[in-house]
Amino acid sequence: MRRLLWLSVCLLVCVLVVGFLPQAAKADDEAAKKELVSAVNYAVGVIEAKGKAALDELKKYRFGEGNYVYVTDMGAVVIMHPVAPELLNKDCTQIKDAKGKFFGAEMKGKAEKYGSGWTSYWWPNPKKNNAPDLKCAFFKTANMAGTKVIVYAAAFGISEAGCQ
Repeated sequence: MRRLLWLSVCLLVCVLVVGFLPQAAKADDEAAKKELVSAVNYAVGVIEAKGKAALDELKKYRFGEGNYVYVTDMGAVVIMHPVAPELLNKDCTQIKDAKGKFFGAEMKGKAEKYGSGWTSYWWPNPKKNNAPDLKCAFFKTANMAGTKVIVYAAAFGISEAGCQ
């Protein structure tokens, strides 16, 4: 009898935990996504108010756990990247993630079609010895002194299902 009671309690705890975990992950995803949207919207506002002068200011801008924004032209050629200057003038549509996905081309296409969007991709995570890890990006077009550009922000830790 005691064993049956113990098994029942264990089963109940497992059901509660399994039922709670997806909700907690979804709440974490939503909070992280709001942070990405907020960062991109902030950067879009700065760019639309200050034009090209905004790029120097945005190079210093950080949010969350050291996350940043970067900017490309509408061809997805990088015009400002605060942590990877080697990407300047590089066509992002030709960059593949760790699983072979041309995520830059996907983001460019969505930006052209919808003006904003979400994309997930596998990228080296410096907090995990540069092992490939899922990264979620939000992006939005902006008007920089008459020139249309795309502003991006991305973060690790958002589920693939949550990155949409």
